[in-house]
Amino acid sequence: MKDFGQILRTVVGLSLAGGLCGCGTRGPAGESPPSRDAPGGPAWAEGAVFYQIFPERYQNGDTFNDPVREWIEYPGQAPESWSVKRWTSDWYERDDWEREMGDFYRSVYHRRYGGDLQGVLDRLDYLAELGVNAIYFNPVFWARSLHKYDGNSFHHIDPFFGPDPFGDLEKIAAERGEDPATWVWTAADSLFLRLVSEAHRRAIRVVIDGVFNHTGRDFFAFADLRTRQGESPYRDWYVVQRFDDPSTPADEFEYRGWWGA
Repeated sequence: MKDFGQILRTVVGLSLAGGLCGCGTRGPAGESPPSRDAPGGPAWAEGAVFYQIFPERYQNGDTFNDPVREWIEYPGQAPESWSVKRWTSDWYERDDWEREMGDFYRSVYHRRYGGDLQGVLDRLDYLAELGVNAIYFNPVFWARSLHKYDGNSFHHIDPFFGPDPFGDLEKIAAERGEDPATWVWTAADSLFLRLVSEAHRRAIRVVIDGVFNHTGRDFFAFADLRTRQGESPYRDWYVVQRFDDPSTPADEFEYRGWWGA
């Protein structure tokens, strides 16, 4: 089995190839990328005008890829009446499905507004007119949550940010997470590369938030750990406090999450 560092190096090479400054490509002005060991970071960052984008909440440019109930966080908890939130609604306005869930702070994490990569593409000229020359993306890799910090994958853009989410999910399901030879480009991956190219054409750099120190529960290694428990080859990738005892009806599997629980 490849060590995790080697897998991540492959992930970055596949998912970001040709896209980001510092990944072996030239930036929007044609410069070579800075050395990884440059003290203080790349020179271009000093004085850069950054614009931070939280993709799910930025702009819904393609309503055909809107999230669906089966693929949001905490599956099974949102009621069947769940729907994508109206874009211009007041923050404290509650849809029927939200009232059905009861507490506001419980239902709000299930909200989705349908922001996507097409929405960012549609606004690149606007950002350039503002004087923005660097976009900082919150996580864009595939995850169930609205914030995408619980990655199911670190080599695929979230399918619901792209033009063909269910086609992408089928492609991803056919892969073996531990084997880069089985990985393929999805429609969302390709759209992200197009977005980066269009940003560079406008002299806008792109930086993404890579969250490689923890994973979501559907990440291939953790899914294997949940199934095979102590026999999983990935048991040392996580902080397991107790494995399940198959001789009892209870599920004793306990692990430490990023929030300390």
